[in-house]
Amino acid sequence: MTIFSGAKVPLVAWVCAWALPACGAAGATSGEPRGPGSPDSLEVERQVITAEDGTSLSELFGRGKWHFDRAEFREAAEVYSRVYQLEPEGALAPHALLNAGHSYDQAGELALAEKSYQRLLSEFPSSELSRSALMRAVRILGYLERWAEAGRLADVGIQRFKDLAPLELISMHAARALAAVEAGDLPRANREVERGRTLAEGAELDRAGRLPTDLAQLYFALGEVRRLKGEAIQFSPTPPNFADVLEERCQLLLDAQSAYSDTMRAYDAHWSAMAGFRVGELYQRLHEDLMRVPPPAGAKTEKDRQLFEGAMRLRYSVLLRKGQQMMEHTLSMAARTGEQSSWVARASRSKQELEAAIRAEEAALDKLPYTRAELRAALDDLAAKYQVN
Repeated sequence: MTIFSGAKVPLVAWVCAWALPACGAAGATSGEPRGPGSPDSLEVERQVITAEDGTSLSELFGRGKWHFDRAEFREAAEVYSRVYQLEPEGALAPHALLNAGHSYDQAGELALAEKSYQRLLSEFPSSELSRSALMRAVRILGYLERWAEAGRLADVGIQRFKDLAPLELISMHAARALAAVEAGDLPRANREVERGRTLAEGAELDRAGRLPTDLAQLYFALGEVRRLKGEAIQFSPTPPNFADVLEERCQLLLDAQSAYSDTMRAYDAHWSAMAGFRVGELYQRLHEDLMRVPPPAGAKTEKDRQLFEGAMRLRYSVLLRKGQQMMEHTLSMAARTGEQSSWVARASRSKQELEAAIRAEEAALDKLPYTRAELRAALDDLAAKYQVN
């Protein structure tokens, strides 16, 4: 097995692996495999003398591959980092940084991986490996939700490399879209998303079934744009065309849910946890906003106001249950895949909040001087009278 293949590793590392340019390897001794990531023509004769032994940098480089091939990713990363530290301006240094980043990535230590890639970019900007380092750094920054940084680095990538492959460009546009979302610039975010979607359609990457993982970030960005557009629609004070406004909000909810569902089609546990939480949150937020709707002016008596309250609670409590079900689905997926991100913790807290809200809704309905049957009978009449749909 080579350093860029096959072991069971974190999905972000697997996604990034395809972007690495093909390289030869320096020779290794002592029965260790040939080291990856350095040209065949490269000969390193410098001896490294430590308290433990004396060896050449190429042999030390090969030791990193030896660890990697045994899924000892942290050890591999430390060896590659040592190669760089011993000769930071040497011919092996950029290869060592790239492989250290990849090894940290495989070990799940994404912050250290990103730091290694960024060092390669800053210290060896003209290296043939800088493109791969930049692509990987952008993807990791997206996972770390450092979206503004990812967007800035994506700007550099698009400006510098004019021959990016469709998946690489999609990753760049997705990063720029999320950076724009974070900055509150939804028109710009939407433009970046549509550029990415156009590329995906042109390359037939968005067909039915499992999606490339790079599309997960793109569709999550699309979901964010639609979610924020929908949540900008409020119901208090009650708009005169309440039914139309509610329909628009609900349509944006469904559109956002569709985008988040496409995110999950990439089968990436991290992005799926983020998307699953967002879907549950869509229903939770809509319920909260609807419960702020004041009784209409036509509800002049206490009986009318109680009927309105009961109708609202009875009709829209289903939103709480939909949100709860989505949080449960997200937590089940996380348990199955071992995902432990902050989004899983948020889903767990939200599930508890939704369960408490459902109990509160039932208690509030119980306090009203009407049975569930009486409220259902009055519901259609109230809906027509006060335009509550």
